[in-house]
Amino acid sequence: MISLRHVLTALRLQDSLQRAIDSLSPKLLDTTLNGASTDSRLITPGGIFFAAKGESTDGHRYVEQAFAAGALLAIVEKPCPPYNIYTMETIQSARTLPLCLQVPNSIEALQQIARYWRTQLDLQVIGITGSIGKSSTKELVASVLRQKYHTLKNRGNYNNEVGLPITLLEAGHGHEAAVLEMGFYVPGEITFLCEIAQPLVGIVSNIGTVHAERAGSQQEIVHGKTELVQALPPHGTAILN
Repeated sequence: MISLRHVLTALRLQDSLQRAIDSLSPKLLDTTLNGASTDSRLITPGGIFFAAKGESTDGHRYVEQAFAAGALLAIVEKPCPPYNIYTMETIQSARTLPLCLQVPNSIEALQQIARYWRTQLDLQVIGITGSIGKSSTKELVASVLRQKYHTLKNRGNYNNEVGLPITLLEAGHGHEAAVLEMGFYVPGEITFLCEIAQPLVGIVSNIGTVHAERAGSQQEIVHGKTELVQALPPHGTAILN
């Protein structure tokens, strides 16, 4: 599973900050973190809470609830009294968990951490997209792979720029495969998700007019779905319905 060391390394923006990370105790750095969420109600003991400000609520109001649920780390954008706030520049003074780490943007931090964590895993990722049938295809592929491999899949509608990174943070070194559904609403979204997930196999199911009002047209949806195929490595495999 991901550790505090991985999180801090992912968020390190310059080499000089590595010294601050290395000054922390190995016991603290190697603390295992158990998954992540932007919803304090879904935090599991040992988890990471990403406090984000949404249209109708502000996650910073729920840091206390997240810690009460067992979160060991809260990624925040602003002070959250009564908790001490650390930044990457002051993290060397941290001694115990739980703690609050302030960053410019919590969701971007989530994505950055997931992108780094993916590079630390020997994981075969199967990306799935399509207007119709992607969820059932995900379930079917994951069910087949689980007969032989330790397989991860995203839950429910965790298929966007928040849900997919959260899913990857659930992966451990024991996982061998991940089946990740990728949603599409605007051009470039699947390209972005692929930059994080790095799929080796891409499956495109039926393409219809779902979300055409957001994408602009069915042709834009076609272009969006092909982003998955274009993101595959030269030795990757595309499966088209």
